[in-house]
Amino acid sequence: MSQKLSRGTAMALAILAVFVLTACSGIPRTSGVNQGSAVVPVEDDAIEFLPSGPVEGATIEQILRGFVEASSSPVSDYAIARQFLTPEFAAKWDATTGVSVDAGLRTVTQTAEGQGQLTYSLNALVDSQGNYADVSPPQSITSDYSFQEIEGQWRISAAPNGVVMDRFTFDQVYQAHPLYFFDSTNSMLVPDVRFFPNGASASTRITKALLAGPSGWLSANGAAHTSFPAGTALVADTVPVSKGTATVDLNSAALSADPTIIRQMKQQLSASLQSVDNITAVNMLVDGAVLNNAISSSIDSVLPKPVDSRPLVLTDKTFGYWTGSKVETVTQLSPVLMGQQPSAITTSAGNTLASILTTEGASFVRNGNAQLVDTRAELIAPALDNFGYLWSVPADQPGKLFVISTDGKQQQLDVPWTGADNILSLSLSRDGSRVLALLQFGDTYQLVVSALVRGEKSVPSQLGVPVTLSLAAGVPITAAWVDSTTVVSVSAVANGGSSVRTQVIGGQGLDLPVVTAGTPLSVAGANTVAGIRILTSDGQVLTQRSSAQWQSTVTGVATLAVQQ
Repeated sequence: MSQKLSRGTAMALAILAVFVLTACSGIPRTSGVNQGSAVVPVEDDAIEFLPSGPVEGATIEQILRGFVEASSSPVSDYAIARQFLTPEFAAKWDATTGVSVDAGLRTVTQTAEGQGQLTYSLNALVDSQGNYADVSPPQSITSDYSFQEIEGQWRISAAPNGVVMDRFTFDQVYQAHPLYFFDSTNSMLVPDVRFFPNGASASTRITKALLAGPSGWLSANGAAHTSFPAGTALVADTVPVSKGTATVDLNSAALSADPTIIRQMKQQLSASLQSVDNITAVNMLVDGAVLNNAISSSIDSVLPKPVDSRPLVLTDKTFGYWTGSKVETVTQLSPVLMGQQPSAITTSAGNTLASILTTEGASFVRNGNAQLVDTRAELIAPALDNFGYLWSVPADQPGKLFVISTDGKQQQLDVPWTGADNILSLSLSRDGSRVLALLQFGDTYQLVVSALVRGEKSVPSQLGVPVTLSLAAGVPITAAWVDSTTVVSVSAVANGGSSVRTQVIGGQGLDLPVVTAGTPLSVAGANTVAGIRILTSDGQVLTQRSSAQWQSTVTGVATLAVQQ
């Protein structure tokens, strides 16, 4: 158990080894990657953080503190921070190896003539590719620095690569950017959240990380991959932006791609750069020349469509969307669901298919009929993926996970959470590439996400090593997907209320207001954190209001459906 609970810390420590010594605007989904003919000058309207440079006569301690503060600005390749370094070392120091995030309480001491130390409490790490990992519990880090007098002024002659930054400054300087890679079926784009500093370098950093490929946990066994041919790199090591257009000039390795791969390359670039505020279009070139201008880069077909933002509910009268004054019936499913009275419902896009849980077991609902496909005891709410497979598992047998097709064929899928005593909830991302599971190990709980590999006919075939996510404080009740990068968990707390926490996969967690009315039974996401719905045992569906409290939206609800 200790090994499982320490997985997040192990990931963070792996990043540390490299260091040692959200709402998007931009590229419209319906527009293509435009073609250009030349590299254009950089235009950057971002607001930059500009700390102070060294002052005359500063002591070793003052120089060290000033250097750490100045390192928070990536402007012009950390030009301000390099002013604190000797000319020789300024040319060698690499700020881009990563970021150590602390609470801002640091100890700076001069340990000897020309020597100093910085001690801080490490809370999180970001590596050179933008991968973020919390460090819990925080760890005390001490780093050594050497100093040399240059024309009577102290300057740093040796220091660890990377930068140290307090949490507040990090949140101002760095922004989360989802990079997009293709899943194992080559039909859907999968987000991989990375953190990069705002400003002129963002487009370059995103593109270089995209070319480097997906994170290890996501790429294992081919669950996600990049479509860029091996050896593809930027020609000028930069992605300039002018008048909203980013120019991505690739080397000749990209010429080996066939038309299908070229389309996927364009789609990856369009999706990944859309999170940069000042980018509205992308020019993709190879050695300065157009690469098959006729191939479209529209990403509509490779990203999940947003679900209906209205709560989808089963009442004693009908099944449908709550409009604010009534339930608008979903005619394809309502007659069957009214007869079945399921305790759990997940619907497909278009509401043509559903998975349900009743006292008899797990069933498909389609074509006006319910098809019972799993009658094992103690089943949890079955999941439904975007390829039409039903996922079913008993609460007390978390290793007995069945994936069931609409023809009733069952396939047991090996799970990576060996040793778990119980499973409380299971759900799939809307792109069908990742599985979220809430598990119990004795008296402790874990929320984990695993990458999914699919085989022929998109049949699920393998789950990757799970990544541990943060949980809402208390005794966990359930968890669900909010959007493609964010999950939510709900837990009961000692005072009778319930805590709610969101977690960005590859990013940070956020505690939402405590639920004070009713006992939560289930939770469902609807595109944004503001769209989270919680069903309580007294039939209320709660939503967040501007008052930062949970308020009842509709009453008399028997089941809150999950929209896949």
